[in-house]
Amino acid sequence: METISHLKLSAEEKRKENLILSLAYSKTVAWLIPANFILVVGAALLSLVAGATILIENNWLTKIQSGVLALVSGALTIIHSKLGCEQYQAECRKLSAFHRGIAADYGNLQIADDVEELKNRLVALNEQASAALKSASVTPFASAVARARRSLSSQAD
Repeated sequence: METISHLKLSAEEKRKENLILSLAYSKTVAWLIPANFILVVGAALLSLVAGATILIENNWLTKIQSGVLALVSGALTIIHSKLGCEQYQAECRKLSAFHRGIAADYGNLQIADDVEELKNRLVALNEQASAALKSASVTPFASAVARARRSLSSQAD
């Protein structure tokens, strides 16, 4: 038979796992910001410059330079679109919030004092976490998970 301390220890381990995942998803999105900036803003600016015929007329750009800028702009836009960057980042943000929330729910189990109630609530949270993991269409970068683990470990010390 499981004791309340074993159940609380299990809840604490799950809380930490979900905090790590939440932080890892956040770090993944943060690392994608520069690439997102280049692919989206860079493409828009290159297209704008390439399309500014006044620059060609004033000999600031040649027709070839303008054409190259337009091609690079199109390539950046295609890369961003085909990699599904917006969807990936949106899913990371959603999963980060979910794991942060469920970590708080696991933390709230520490105040339970009835073994059966604690067991039932723990099972329900485990099922929620499992369903989220099964339905997740993205994963955080492995390096983000490693850094999140180190970050959480250093906070505990």
